[in-house]
Amino acid sequence: MPAWLIAFVETLFEQARWIQAWLPIPAAGMPIAIILLRTTDITLSTLRTFSVARGRRLTAWLIGFFQALLFVTAVSAVLAQLENLLNILAFAAGFATGNVLGITIDGILAPGKSLLRIYSSAHGEELAHTLRALGHGVTLISGQGRVGTVNMIYCYVPRRWVRKIKQQVIVLDPQAYLSVENVRQIRGGWRT
Repeated sequence: MPAWLIAFVETLFEQARWIQAWLPIPAAGMPIAIILLRTTDITLSTLRTFSVARGRRLTAWLIGFFQALLFVTAVSAVLAQLENLLNILAFAAGFATGNVLGITIDGILAPGKSLLRIYSSAHGEELAHTLRALGHGVTLISGQGRVGTVNMIYCYVPRRWVRKIKQQVIVLDPQAYLSVENVRQIRGGWRT
């Protein structure tokens, strides 16, 4: 192993011991602290990734900053006692839990807009009318499908309303084909 790599690993372990001494947590409580740190770190990482995808630079920067602090703290706690299997398992459990928690929080907050594409061969006009009555902009286009005329409905809605609208579409037309796409930017339209 190269000397520079050995020196780097030794420096890492030294820093890890310093950070662990800085954290006033007894050894028995360290796995709990690690799982909490790692869960929060990965939850923030998931939310940061969604912020980047939506083009929210400042939000992504702020979340990334705190996520990195938590990550370094959790890793240093594991590296300081690398022989402790509970710390390693807590690190892995925190990672898995953070992924699920981040997705759940994003689903609850549901920022942004979604584009609903609804294809209906029998109830397109009725679906468009219902969506307009709910205050949504709707574009209705007639097209030709495999077995006849199909109405294509394009409708932008807040992400948090997608589930409710999907349920209403299914009630009005159980045979409707529906797709949902998250939208990064919208410009123009009847509300502007």
